[in-house]
Amino acid sequence: MTFLQTRTNIWLIPFMLGVFLFTVGYHVNNFTKLDYLHDSQSYYENFLDEGNCNCNCTVPNRTQKVPKILHYVYLNEDPNYLPFNFIHWLAFTSSIETIKPEKTYFHCIHEPKSYWYQLIKPKLTIMKTRIVTEIFGNPVNVIQHKSDIIRMEVLRDSGGIYLDLDIIALQPFDDLLYDDFTMGLEGEQGLCDAVIISRPFAPFLTRWIQQYKDFNDNHWNYHSVQLPYQMSQEYVNDIQVLNKTAFFWPTYMDEHLDLAFNSTNYNFSNNYAYHMWSSASYGKYLKYMSPKSIKSEETSFNRATLMKRPLTLMEK
Repeated sequence: MTFLQTRTNIWLIPFMLGVFLFTVGYHVNNFTKLDYLHDSQSYYENFLDEGNCNCNCTVPNRTQKVPKILHYVYLNEDPNYLPFNFIHWLAFTSSIETIKPEKTYFHCIHEPKSYWYQLIKPKLTIMKTRIVTEIFGNPVNVIQHKSDIIRMEVLRDSGGIYLDLDIIALQPFDDLLYDDFTMGLEGEQGLCDAVIISRPFAPFLTRWIQQYKDFNDNHWNYHSVQLPYQMSQEYVNDIQVLNKTAFFWPTYMDEHLDLAFNSTNYNFSNNYAYHMWSSASYGKYLKYMSPKSIKSEETSFNRATLMKRPLTLMEK
């Protein structure tokens, strides 16, 4: 071997070493990149599985716990009970068109005979209910308390969305169907049972019903509003509590009713629904409401009602 050949072979050593290191580095880099992509995808999927998405959307792989069915309770055993009128038709229509339930159950003792009921009846599934006289041996005479008991038993057994007859739905409820049990604040220290969203046999609801062992018919809203709030402080993992603007704001106070029904100063865009507080607002506002007044009078409530559904629904 000549000196020239020896010198050439010496220079080949660093060249081959460089090629080897480049090849190893290239494959290591790609292997690491694939692992990074795989880990990122796994993290994203786990993130969604945990339901940590903060957007108002349906999250993939989350399990819907609450059936998309509506429940109404109409106990007309009391001759002074309000008849099924335009306001009720409006409430039912808004919920059916906005929430788009699979079924709408109408739990009643006797069916109404009014014009407005006949208009909505084809969209309802009629369920005959009983006259409640007691619970756990405690007498029940107040018709609103009888309705409270019926709605709780219905939701316990079949789940779904319970709405009072004077609830106007303004937004879909789809993103509220993934928790076991949901209620909304009334004021600062109450959970109003005019809207209840529950899966069948939700732990919070079954505990709540058991508390009726101490029911007192003379206490107006203790068991239906104050008690569930108190329970929500203890059983925080069994209930989703929505803020006061979800369903029950503006409230039943005169200045709040005026804000909703006699001004244009309230924006309902943050409300899933609105409780019209018919026991407080009927004589002054709801009694005089009609399709014509909703379309012609400029108020916060009328704006929200028309904005969320086709004008053709107001032609009746």
